[in-house]
Amino acid sequence: MTRLDKELEYFNKNKEEYLKYFKGKYALIKGEEFINTFTAEEEAYNEGIDRFGNTPFLIKLITDKEFIHMLPALTLGLIHAHT
Repeated sequence: MTRLDKELEYFNKNKEEYLKYFKGKYALIKGEEFINTFTAEEEAYNEGIDRFGNTPFLIKLITDKEFIHMLPALTLGLIHAHT
């Protein structure tokens, strides 16, 4: 499991319900707790930092389309990520 697997699983389990009421907003989730929604990602981030400090929490755009972010330089081995 990665750091946010629990949060992602919780979000995906409840996604249809969130789409009904909060489509287009950003959800803040910690563990299996839906904290709130925000109109801007920065607002969600600031709330997460205020509540949880420097610990992992999930900010997820509530949308029926999933966006995949690609980093071609990483994929092609031009840069390396270290965990």
